[in-house]
Amino acid sequence: MKKILLLIMISLSAVFGIQPSKGDLPDYTPMFAIRSVQTGISISVFRESSKDLTDQNWVLREIILSDKLKAKDTLADKFPFGYVQFVNPNDDDICLAILESGFFGAKSCKKDLEDEKLETIFSIMPTTSSAVQIRSLVLGGVECISTFRNPQIPLETRIGIQECFRGPHEFVEPFQLLFFTPAIVEATPLN
Repeated sequence: MKKILLLIMISLSAVFGIQPSKGDLPDYTPMFAIRSVQTGISISVFRESSKDLTDQNWVLREIILSDKLKAKDTLADKFPFGYVQFVNPNDDDICLAILESGFFGAKSCKKDLEDEKLETIFSIMPTTSSAVQIRSLVLGGVECISTFRNPQIPLETRIGIQECFRGPHEFVEPFQLLFFTPAIVEATPLN
């Protein structure tokens, strides 16, 4: 009996003594893609500038805002879902951001928090389906990531922000719903 207990203890210490990978840390997730329900197109600010498919994906980082920064979120009490940054898997200081120009881009995660602009801070709002609304904290937190129709703009860049659907009985249109999918990676051919 003592030998069995000793063997179990050694096995447990070996399993739990291994250093966690970056994906096992509490404020990171495995890589994933953010896609529009309406178009299926993934949100990527590196589509034109990088041939590395890893740059088409994101890693989720939970952010705890100070009371001062949380006060900028006018809907914090109504939607207490927490805050996140979408981080580039190749550089943990590059985040998805809504830039001052109104377009999506990449920005330093740390600098954005230091400058208190909140351009890289989002809140994920659940729905009754597996899709979500992603609320931006720019402009007081009242706008969500959405797609729009404009035949003059390529389909993959028709992503912006519009006022969120906020009522509990409001139907959320597909143009404002997003879903998370497994990471976009290079396919491995079968032999």
